[in-house]
Amino acid sequence: MPKIRYPFLVFVVLLTTILGGCRKPAPIVITPDIQKNHLQRNHIYGDVKYLETKTCRIWADSVSVDDTADLASLKRYYDNDVDFSNSARYLQRYSSDGYLLEFVKFGWANDPNDTVFLKKYTYADDAKIERWDNYGKHGRLNQYCLYQYDRNRFPSGEKYYASQDGQDTLEMTLTHTTDGIGNIIRTVTTYSAIPDKFLTENHYNDQGLVHEIIEHEPNGKVFKTVKLEYDNYGDEVNRCVYKAGNQMIEYTYTQYGQDGRVKKIIYEDKLHHVKEFHYFFDYDAHKNWQTEICAVDGQIVYVKQRKFEYYNE
Repeated sequence: MPKIRYPFLVFVVLLTTILGGCRKPAPIVITPDIQKNHLQRNHIYGDVKYLETKTCRIWADSVSVDDTADLASLKRYYDNDVDFSNSARYLQRYSSDGYLLEFVKFGWANDPNDTVFLKKYTYADDAKIERWDNYGKHGRLNQYCLYQYDRNRFPSGEKYYASQDGQDTLEMTLTHTTDGIGNIIRTVTTYSAIPDKFLTENHYNDQGLVHEIIEHEPNGKVFKTVKLEYDNYGDEVNRCVYKAGNQMIEYTYTQYGQDGRVKKIIYEDKLHHVKEFHYFFDYDAHKNWQTEICAVDGQIVYVKQRKFEYYNE
């Protein structure tokens, strides 16, 4: 039997192989809300340049759907019976660092390239939003919002204006209070038409994610409370809305795949006894869904189709 010339080297290779098989998975990094761009807030992956969305309403009777819906049957229904030739179309344009620059709503199929609504966003060099402008048909400015910041560049307020025939009217003012890192913890909303003030409080968990939102009536009483729960990856899984007195009035559950893809959303309006199921299909290479089927009270009501264009692709 030949001798091993480099026993120590062989030992190191074997030890590395054994330890490699027992290596701990990469740590989970959760991005706080304050650091998220528009894509991250909307659970969209990759360097998106354009996102086109078409929504086809289903007016006639459709496939019956419930929580145990046969997803293969839903997919066959979408492939065979959904006609996107008469659908609402929207286009979103993003910067290379994930911030929304434009949102465009187009006309229906008889004039699919006719812009009926345009919203443009403007940012400062530090990626803080400065303003947005809403334009209606024929490119007329009808509303805009200006954002304000304190000396630390933390958000301090927003002012919403209506614009008509060159006349600007202040409609609503938001005044923010922030914590030591810039999270908005209190917002006071005032409307120009009425003297009342409305307070909203935001509470954050240890990962910097909002876990509770409390809305107050002008007299100070709690009007509504929203409680949010997240999984170990920082993705929202449960959203519960309560009236004063802790009566649950809304509930939203989101299900994800092992790789973080959104698979299903269930929404229930307990006051009006309405239940929605949203199913997602056709993921692209970046894990973004391209088809959504929505059913309300057991019947499909719309099908949504998304098409992505990415930077450097």
